Amino acid sequence: MAIPLSESALWILGQYLSQLGLSTESRRPMEDGQRVRYYRLNTEDVEFIQKVLEYRQRQREEKEKKRQQEQELQAAYAARMQSQYGINPPSTPPLNKDGSNNWGGVDTDKEDSISWRERVKYYAQLTIERVESGVESVKELLSTLTSDERCGVMLKFEDIDPNKFAQLVTDARSGLSGWREKVGFISHYPC
Repeated sequence: MAIPLSESALWILGQYLSQLGLSTESRRPMEDGQRVRYYRLNTEDVEFIQKVLEYRQRQREEKEKKRQQEQELQAAYAARMQSQYGINPPSTPPLNKDGSNNWGGVDTDKEDSISWRERVKYYAQLTIERVESGVESVKELLSTLTSDERCGVMLKFEDIDPNKFAQLVTDARSGLSGWREKVGFISHYPC
């Protein structure tokens, strides 16, 4: 994000907060005969962001738990093979930096995998184009997809154009009246 030198520090702070999905509220009481402006974060925005962060943390913890369970299962399998047959089981390739162990082996569902990724990429581009038409237009487009595809589209959308993604989230929140509707929009497109 380019920061114009002519803008105030409060404007810059507002831009950063809006990218995080946050906004401020202010009040101007009289103190010692002068008007003073006090700012604070919008509590609904903070609660919403906390729910999103908690959800993402739970997802990370579940992923780590599954990884540990898989390791334990592999260790138990290795022990059974050793005790029953006196041999070591076939080794699992070492993990890549990204945590996967795919070193270019044959993917039996390669066509399905590629078509799913291409579909997600295509719909992410369509979603980015529809942001200008409004939240309802985006919701209409996403309603035609499966929940996995919607999740993939939203993640790809955020990767491709984080500014437009932030705009969509802001528009969705500003167009909704209450907390329940905000949660409804996000829970309608879970990731």
